[in-house]
Amino acid sequence: MPLGANAGYHLFNTGDVLTAAQVQNNLQNQSIMFFASAAARDASSPLTAALTEGMFCYLADTNTTQFYDGAAWQSFGTGDVTGLTAGSGITIASPGGPVPTISIDTATTVSLTASQTLTNKTLTSPKETVDRTATATATTVNVDVVTSSVKIHTLPATANFTLNVRGNSSTTLDSLMAVGEQLTVVFECLNGATPYYATAYQVDGNAVTPKWLGGSAPAAGNANSSDVYTITVVKIGAGSFTCLASLNRFA
Repeated sequence: MPLGANAGYHLFNTGDVLTAAQVQNNLQNQSIMFFASAAARDASSPLTAALTEGMFCYLADTNTTQFYDGAAWQSFGTGDVTGLTAGSGITIASPGGPVPTISIDTATTVSLTASQTLTNKTLTSPKETVDRTATATATTVNVDVVTSSVKIHTLPATANFTLNVRGNSSTTLDSLMAVGEQLTVVFECLNGATPYYATAYQVDGNAVTPKWLGGSAPAAGNANSSDVYTITVVKIGAGSFTCLASLNRFA
């Protein structure tokens, strides 16, 4: 069996003469060889004589793949973390594992993935997107929290209305929240000389009965004013919510 290093990638063209060296070094030495076990592999005298760094083999008894590093057959690495390096704004306890603890510096601006959370951190001057449209309030008002939790209609209301909190037209609020989470939405309704108000409340199109600040639901709107509804929605179960509400007049 010819010895020599594996020959890397070779482009074969039509009509080329395939040499023994090419079969050995381009094909066989660079394929993943199959053996029943490590013992069977090591008992192969032709392989032992031709061992070259970079060879691979598959062992059927353990369902593993190994590679030859020039001195011995090695398995692919598995196991615990052996070392982590902290980036900007990151603190790592026990960086050598087996289970590092990673914390985020509250004084540093960081980006979080969907699976990361910040607990009891200081929030400085957050900004919110406002859904402000030249619309006259009537029928059903949908506060789509996927777009914004603050909605403003700038034309005077023309009828009483239903106030509905949802994700958006294709996404339920229920799908966006876990049990024990809450969010707060704000809706500003402009009233003219004839005031109107919300007579029904919904989450995902399902009726809810809010608990009102002061103990009583509003029975009318306020003329020549901006009526601002604030509703805190708390998820208490699958498709089940508690709502805490208030209505304040701004004029």
